[in-house]
This record gives sequence, structure tokens and C-alpha cells, in this order.
Amino acid sequence: MSKPRGKLAQLVPRAASRHTWKTEFEWYRRNFHGFLHTSLVGPIVVIFLTAPYVVPKQNTILMAIVWGIIGGFSITIGYHRLWAHRSFTACIGIRIVLAVIGAAQNQWPILWWVKHHRAHHKYTDTDQDPYNAKRGLLFSHIGWLLGLNEIAWGPVDLSDLKQDPVVIWQDRLYWPILITIGILLPGAVAHCGWNDWKGGMLYAGVTRIIITQHITFLINSVAHASWAGTQPYSACTTARNIPLLAILTLGEANHNFHHAFPTDYRNGVNWMEPDFSRWIIWLWERLGWASDLKTASRLEIEQARLNQQKERTQRQGGNHEVNQALFKLPRMSWEEYKQRSDNLDNLICINGVVYNVADFMDDHPGGRDLIQQSLGKDATGLYHGNHLHSPHADNILKGLQVSMLEDSCQ
Repeated sequence: MSKPRGKLAQLVPRAASRHTWKTEFEWYRRNFHGFLHTSLVGPIVVIFLTAPYVVPKQNTILMAIVWGIIGGFSITIGYHRLWAHRSFTACIGIRIVLAVIGAAQNQWPILWWVKHHRAHHKYTDTDQDPYNAKRGLLFSHIGWLLGLNEIAWGPVDLSDLKQDPVVIWQDRLYWPILITIGILLPGAVAHCGWNDWKGGMLYAGVTRIIITQHITFLINSVAHASWAGTQPYSACTTARNIPLLAILTLGEANHNFHHAFPTDYRNGVNWMEPDFSRWIIWLWERLGWASDLKTASRLEIEQARLNQQKERTQRQGGNHEVNQALFKLPRMSWEEYKQRSDNLDNLICINGVVYNVADFMDDHPGGRDLIQQSLGKDATGLYHGNHLHSPHADNILKGLQVSMLEDSCQ
């Protein structure tokens, strides 16, 4: 890694990728995924052909709704907030239950789900984002699966999940769990309870799975659509807050808040941001089943809101004050920076400013390894690369400042 040069680098917005109908058609043709087409479209055909001959009983419909809500929580609380963002820690019993019920929603194993979701957050709205919203509603909703190309996704760190025995266990037994818990169990309950095994399997099984899938997909598509919702916290990404959709998605459609504060176990902090998943996690903590609930501070949230309300003029117009604060930091030469890094000090350099990241490495949304490989180097390109960091991330970084490189003051 070469020595950084000149003054503090300025963040230059990148031009958005352009995707025409022709390029999109070629994408789907080249990356046609037969299995995913079958698993996503096939059940809809089955429902359409068999529904006229299977009239569900009232208890079956009620079971399908309840089972669908429980399944939705397994994705929002388990797959998303627990495993993808490490927003809290759960006991082994809760993790097993979330892994089993999550597998029954046919949204694929935790490892694979977290892989694409972490890539989405790290490379939001770029070509390395698995469900890049700038490629249109169809692509961000389901097209990214029908034309699957994992090679195009940006790399992410999954080392923490590979050390979780529950995640590995679920990955190995995913298909038996899906078939048994997701389809056969509803049929067995309906058969033993009110003699409706066909309705149980079709409506509380297959139909419920399809509906739960597409409710999840709405977060990737509608909650990133330019015509939908509001952006009260940040305009750095396409993510929107949509209160009505948040009710349907158990809190997930408070998406602008989530992208601004991705490690917060909450996806909303006021009554206009309904978040049922948040309160279940809160209750689990009171019962001793969950711990280490991560939250953004009230000050950080309010600062983000004010910055956005003023169209970020305060942040952009305050560059002089920011630079004045930077020049008050103690000076450090590049050689001293390298020497302290060689002595195992957890230092990184961004834009000529040195930061001590020792207490932040385990909380970094992109994973500890991403910071580990940047220690003792110039990480400017990494910080301002494919992922556009939010004002919340900038504020966290500001609190880690320890010094400024001498060459950056010249």
C-alpha cells in the first residue's frame, strides 16, 4: 500500500449504472436459473391448478395466517436482525427455533440469505448489490433470483456465521426441515385437528410460503422505489420508510431508518414507524433470552434527521469547521503510523486521518475481517469505494479519530 498524498480526499458521487431493456433481457437469458424458476414460479402454478378443487376450512385459513406471521418473524428477527446484522445476541434455544421456522419459509439457508443481504448493504444501489434497485422494480423484487448470478455480488465476510453451530446445522438439514416443517406439518395439524390435510398442505403450506416470500421481496423492491415512501434519515441510498408496508412486513419497511442505522435492533423509533419485531426482541431481553441489543443513540438519530431535513446543507456547509477540528489533532508521520500498526495497535488511515478501531471491529456491519485487512494501510479507497457510508457511519468514524498524518497538513 502506497503512502497517501496531498490534501484530504473529497468524496465524489459515482455515476449510476445504466440498464436498458436490451441489456436486462440479455442478463436473464445468460443467467437463467432453472431451479429457482421452478421453486418460485412452480408453486404458483400448483396453487392455480389445485385451488378450485380444495376448499379450505375456517380453521385452516386461521392456521395459515398465524403460521405465516410466525414465519415472518423468523425472517425479520432471525435471518435479518440476529444473523445478518448481529443486532442482538440470542440464547441457543431461540436460535434453534428461529433457524427451524426460518427454513420453513423457503427463503434458503441462513448462510446464503445473509450473504446476499450483507452484499446488499455493503454495495447498495451498485452493480455489486444483488438486488440493485436502480435496475428496476422487477429485478429488485424477483428478477435477481430468476437471473441469478452470484459472481456479480460484492464479497462479504461470513466468518462469524461459519462459527455458529446452529447456522451450520441448518445449512446441512435445510431441505428436510423445509419439507417437514413447512409443508407436511401444517397438513398433519389440519388432518388431526379438523380433517383437512389437503387444505393444510396447500394453504397453510405452499400458499403461505409464496405469500411470505413476496412480502419479504417487497422490502427489496417497493421499499427502494423512488416513488414510494419517505427518506427522513438519509438520502445516501434509495431506501425508503413506508409505514403501511412496515405493518405488513412486521417492521422491515422502515427501511430508510434501517439503512441509516443497520446494526440497530430496531427498524424505527417512533409511532409513525411501526415495528412489531422490535418489541419481541425487547421482550426476549426482559426474559433473559436475548442480550447485547445494539442501538443508535438518540443524538445520532436526531442529527441524521436534522441533516436530512436541511437537505444535508449543514453537513456540506460545515466543511470548514470539520477541517478546523481535524487540524487540531496531534500529528503523526506515515512511518510512525506503520510502526505502531506493526506493534499491534489497531489503527487505520482514511483521508489522511488516523483512527483507532480497536473497540469498533466487532461491531462493524461489514465484519471484523474487513477492518483487520486494512490495519496499518491507507483505507481511503475502501471507505469511499463501492459502499457509500451513511452520516451515522461518518459520525462513528469521527469519534475514533486519534491523529492526523503530517503530509495531510501540507
